[in-house]
Amino acid sequence: MSIISFKGFSYVGKFVKVPIVQCFLARNASIKNEVQNVDVVATTAEKSLSEEEVKAICDKSRLNHGHRNMVNGRVPYDKPVHRYHNTVKYKRKMYGRYGDASNVSPGLAWPTAEDLEDIREYESIAYPLTIQEMQKNALELIESERQEIQTNQQRIDNNMKKLNGWLKEVKEKSAKKLLDAQQAKEKKERLIEEVKKHFGYKIDPKDDRFKEMLVKREKEEKKKVREEKKKVREEKLLNYLDSKAK
Repeated sequence: MSIISFKGFSYVGKFVKVPIVQCFLARNASIKNEVQNVDVVATTAEKSLSEEEVKAICDKSRLNHGHRNMVNGRVPYDKPVHRYHNTVKYKRKMYGRYGDASNVSPGLAWPTAEDLEDIREYESIAYPLTIQEMQKNALELIESERQEIQTNQQRIDNNMKKLNGWLKEVKEKSAKKLLDAQQAKEKKERLIEEVKKHFGYKIDPKDDRFKEMLVKREKEEKKKVREEKKKVREEKLLNYLDSKAK
């Protein structure tokens, strides 16, 4: 039994502590932040504690038994606690991590006859082809990809050979467009000059009479061009008929 005196009160009870341990109790009870003196009482225990009891008292981690064992590198539980602790998967995991200390038979690491049958059935469905067939398909795929690459490379080489011709065509088309634009501009200017000469005096191009006359001259010019093209076609047709008659 131990007796503790605190603030004039005495308490008699049974306190189990590590033998010959001094308990220092301090508390700030004053509103004015005045520290009160606390009696320091030496207590003794009637019996000695075991090593396990001392460790339990000193443990301040607040971890449960299983987690504390895992942190210290020990098997979490000495006996099954949850339902999955009896599963083969869990026991294999424990043996793989802790070895013989897990108290698990090493034979559980090997599949049973039923497990082997399930594995064979799964592989027959998931991988129906043999290794030789898979190798053959892989080689065929590699050859197909190689031929596709070769075909693309040949197409690129042929296009590179035609590149100069394409560049020449682009330049010719660009030059033709510029020439057509220049001719159209010159034609427009010529028609404007002809309209001005038609009136015989200087006239504003925005004038309605000028615009009407310009439209009329453009129609006449287009008609003239069509007639020239028609004449050329007729001449070609006559030449063709003459060559056939001969």
